[in-house]
Parts: sequence; C-alpha cells; structure tokens
Amino acid sequence: KIVIIDGSIGYVGGMNFAQRYLTGNELGRWRDTHFRITGVAVAGLQSSFLIDWYTVSRKVVNMDRYFDPSVPANEYSPSVQFVSGGPISHWRSIEQAIIYMISRASERIYIQTPYFLPTENLNNALITAALAGVQVELMLPERTDSRLTTYAANSYLTLLLEAGVKIYRYTEGFLHSKLIMVDSSLASIGSANMDFRSLEHNFEISGIIYDSGTAKRLRTLFDQDKISCHLLTYEEWEQRRRMVRFAESFMRLFAPLL
Repeated sequence: KIVIIDGSIGYVGGMNFAQRYLTGNELGRWRDTHFRITGVAVAGLQSSFLIDWYTVSRKVVNMDRYFDPSVPANEYSPSVQFVSGGPISHWRSIEQAIIYMISRASERIYIQTPYFLPTENLNNALITAALAGVQVELMLPERTDSRLTTYAANSYLTLLLEAGVKIYRYTEGFLHSKLIMVDSSLASIGSANMDFRSLEHNFEISGIIYDSGTAKRLRTLFDQDKISCHLLTYEEWEQRRRMVRFAESFMRLFAPLL
C-alpha cells in the first residue's frame, strides 16, 4: 500500500483506498497507521514501485524521470530501510526482519496487528523475548471481519499470556494498524500483517525506521490506543467454553491458509 508523488513525497502503511476509512462499517471506526515520507527515503519506495511495475508490464522504464533530483542527498531525514516480501522470493525477508528486531530488543516490544497468525519462528521469538524479561505488549482488535481467522488467531494467545505478554483487545472499532516498536529507537510500519498470508504469500512492504524521535511518537500513539482497549488477563482467558477452545484448536490447523 504505497503512493509516490513526483518522486518527492511518499505514503506507506496499512491504509487501503476504501470508504470504510471515512465512514466506518459494521465493525465501527477503522483505526490505522500510515506514514507520509519526504526526502531521500522516498527513493526506496519509488524503486519498489518501479520494480513491481516492470514485473507486471515487462516494460523497461526510464527511471530518471521518476526520481526528484531537487532533493539534496545530505538533507536530514530519519533513516528508513524498506524491506519487500513476496511469494517469488527465496527468503521471507519481512519475517526475518521482524524476528531480528524482536531478538535485538532489550527493554520493550510493542506490536499492533489486525490479524495475528504468526509463523512458528515468529511466535517463538515473541515468547522467548517475554521469558527473557523484555516487556512485550500486543494489541489486537476485539472483533475482526473473519470469525474463522479470529478463532485461529486466538489459539496462539494462551502461551503468550503464560509467558507474560500483555495482550490488549481494541474495542473502539477495528484496529487495522500494522506497527512494531522495539525499545526507544526502532520502529517498523508497512502493509504486512503478522500472519502467514502477509509473510509468505502476498507482495508486501515494510519500512524499518532507525530514529528515536519517531519511535517515541509512535509509542505515544500506542499508549493513547490503550485507552480504547481491554487488557486481557490469563484468568479471564481460561474461562472460555470448551466448544470455543475446540474451534480455536481446529482452525489452528488451517492457519497457514488463512
């Protein structure tokens, strides 16, 4: 989900072109996160778009006209590293980047994602970080647009709660933000959900931002979102009915396909 204007302004994040972002839908107001980027970092988005354009059209594009030559190379902007992923790549680049971020955390990890169906390696990385004493906070929507996906996602929560992960359920509409913050210096924003479909099957892009100021601003937004959340406790979670637990375990089998 990217937009580049005149090679000098870029937008990247979780927002789609859809009416629901203006008026909401049956899930309520949609809460998302999107970045407006200027400066030399826009070239990374433009390059990603032109590569995708060539993949689809098989036409060689004169790239010079798509980059803004007026942007000074030494103009300050937060360092952004764009990571693209897709089914044709030999490596799961976005998943590997997220796991590396999590493994490098020493204090805290904040995550927002609308769909939580992590790969085994990603789930183990979160559990390992929490058991090592890192403060891990995961924010998910209370309701989603897919009941089956929700059952599968809920099957992962028990072990996370046992490991000490704080899980917040967003109740004021639908949380569609895809955001990761590590400590006070690193953040990731992009189109990828924390699920198999985004990490293995879809063409996605994430921007890793190396800037303490940006990370602090995003942490403030995360804390503001907590006001609209319900903090899930292990005791509350264990009160689920047996049929609900069965549905979660059954749908867990199909998690790689959802």
